[in-house]
Amino acid sequence: SLKSEIQVFIPYMVILLVSTLLIAVFQKDLGQTLVISLTLIVLFVLVGSSFRFFSIVAGFSLISLFLLIMTQPHRVKRVKEWFLSFSNEANRLETYQISNSLDAIQHGGLFGQGLGNGLYKLGHLSEVNTDFILAGISEELGFITIILITLLIAFIIFRIFKIAAKVENPIYYLFCVGVAMLITFSFLINSFGISGITPIKGIAVPFLSYGGSQVIASSLSIGLVLMISKKALKQPNTIAKERLQ
Repeated sequence: SLKSEIQVFIPYMVILLVSTLLIAVFQKDLGQTLVISLTLIVLFVLVGSSFRFFSIVAGFSLISLFLLIMTQPHRVKRVKEWFLSFSNEANRLETYQISNSLDAIQHGGLFGQGLGNGLYKLGHLSEVNTDFILAGISEELGFITIILITLLIAFIIFRIFKIAAKVENPIYYLFCVGVAMLITFSFLINSFGISGITPIKGIAVPFLSYGGSQVIASSLSIGLVLMISKKALKQPNTIAKERLQ
């Protein structure tokens, strides 16, 4: 029943609420809050929660997201810039980040201008080494490189899901799926933001964006997944040895 589901998941909901508030309010990082929330919603679905419970969690998340956006002027400005980017008005100075990002991608073309020859990183694009790193890479190394990066990220995600499918421990399974979804949502939200599909969220691209904490977190997550994979491979061998004995 819905009541029993709420009783089971309430501790996890409290942890989610506290962690997202700490990140969104004190760190002023709504992007990471969105990534974590989307990942946890997926995990709630995988553990077998009902549609009613899923609807409540999703509705609560949407309301919280709306309130977090409306309470910070810079977040409202980013949403406004995103809406203006679809208009045909001549005066769209507020959309310079999205416009410059798209111009950098267009300037790079299919094969790019060459490593180190990017122009838009010279004052036109802020945070080109973090939030807009894909736009910078596209300008210098071409859209073909973005395709290769996307395929590489997709391969990593596929391998993590493959490891999760072999794991019998439900906690290990959910951890692997969670890591895969964190990488997926981070890459998609960043890609959609720099291309104008969604508002800019300031999400780091896994394994690419500059930042020690991001690199450490990504590397640690992959290391734990590999450790789980090693345990999953050992289990069949152990069972086979026990049968032989």
